[in-house]
Amino acid sequence: MNRTRIINRLAKKINAKSYLEIGVRLHSENFDKINIDYKVGVDPCLETFDREPTYKLLSDDFFAQNTETFDIIFIDGLHEFKQVERDINNSLKFLNQGGFIVCHDMNPTKEYRQLTFDNPKRKEFVEKTKDTFWNGDCWKAFVKLRKERNNILMHTVDIDFGCGIISFGRQELLDIKQKNVNYQNLNTNRKEWLNLISVNEFLNLYIQ
Repeated sequence: MNRTRIINRLAKKINAKSYLEIGVRLHSENFDKINIDYKVGVDPCLETFDREPTYKLLSDDFFAQNTETFDIIFIDGLHEFKQVERDINNSLKFLNQGGFIVCHDMNPTKEYRQLTFDNPKRKEFVEKTKDTFWNGDCWKAFVKLRKERNNILMHTVDIDFGCGIISFGRQELLDIKQKNVNYQNLNTNRKEWLNLISVNEFLNLYIQ
């Protein structure tokens, strides 16, 4: 199970007709594998890409001009807290009832992989470990929404560095002060903060 299969399972479940992907980069990695007829990709193409997306724009600029709604929205753009928070909130405005938002990289398992690029500790860790993989701190946006919005339902499937699933619904709010939202506390409270579920739990809750 990975992000592509999560999206396709959800799409099949609701017979999704429309799909939006924020942060495409390489279409062959995920976008081209999604089994939905109408697909829109958004990416400013600042990194290597195989072909231009539907909209060569920053996600903020896309949402500012967008008039369409979507059944499934996949967020995998700039992996920074504030940007992902905006991407999720903007996506909720254009999500059809009964639809799903899927967010990648919500469950980083190594501290240095979630440090932002301007953090000197990241450079130190990368030089020490030779590990350049980056999840970013987008998990903080997920936790913030778990603290603030009771009109949505959120889970994180424990695969592929964490696939967050968001839909309209109800959830109990986390009682956490924002100053305490750090990686050390995430490690201690990972299951609760991310509402972490297994693949089998995902299938039972969302598919069956």
